[in-house]
Order: sequence, then structure tokens, then C-alpha cells
Amino acid sequence: MDQYDSPFDQYKSKTVSLFLEPILNTYYKTYQQVITLSAVPEGPLQELVKTISTVKLSPFQFLPITSNNPLNCIHVLCRYKTHNQQKQTNYYMGKDDIPSIFAYLRANGYIVDTEITKMMIKSGLMNGQIEHRISGEKQLICIISGPNLT
Repeated sequence: MDQYDSPFDQYKSKTVSLFLEPILNTYYKTYQQVITLSAVPEGPLQELVKTISTVKLSPFQFLPITSNNPLNCIHVLCRYKTHNQQKQTNYYMGKDDIPSIFAYLRANGYIVDTEITKMMIKSGLMNGQIEHRISGEKQLICIISGPNLT
């Protein structure tokens, strides 16, 4: 391991947070609450995650926004494995899809860590305004790990 490698990097895709977060859908010119992830997870869920570049929700936002700024990119949970379906109105998973997402996670060996999720929600550390992110407010849904492939 290089001196600049973090020992935490190896766990980035093993434990992932799911959020409900607003975006501006530039194709439909509407606001949407979508399910986002803190990282692209390991296992079958990664096939349903697409990294997209977001735009400001309001012209009054004054954040350092450039097209190649990685802070403008978010990982969004999609309904379909093929990523050429963006013109579908239900392409991104949203609040109403949360029960189906939990069923999918369970069926595919992921573990929802309810204790850590409760602790993080109670602390408020993972909810609210995101500094240097243009999506605005996000709400923690849960923290998952896995999949358990043993």
C-alpha cells in the first residue's frame, strides 16, 4: 500500500448509503426526488446504478460548478439495467420505490444495517444540506453492506 492510499478506500463500495435527493431532470424540466448512493456498490446492484452529472436546482445557487467537477456527479439508482432509457418518466427510482428496493436488496444478499442507520439518522450527520453539492437537501434512507455471497 502506498503512503497516500487510505485503508478506508477498500471499503467504499462494500458499505453504501442510500439517500432520497432532489435533482432537476433537464430532459423533462422537472424536479424529481431520486434514490442516490454514496458509491457504486459491489454485486448485482451496481448494474442498476448510473453516475450522472447534475445541474443547479435554482439560478440563485452560487456554488463552484463546472462540467468536470466530480462534486456535480451523483450515483442514481435506476429502474432498468440498460442505461439508454433516460427518456422514460420512471427511469430513476424514487420514494415510492423504497419497499421494492428493500425487497431487491434482501433477495440479492445485501444487509440493511438498521443500527448504524438509526444512529446516523438520530445524529443528523448524513441528512440535510450538502456543502459543495448542487442537489440541495438529501435524506438518509439506510446504510447497506454486501452482498453476502457466501
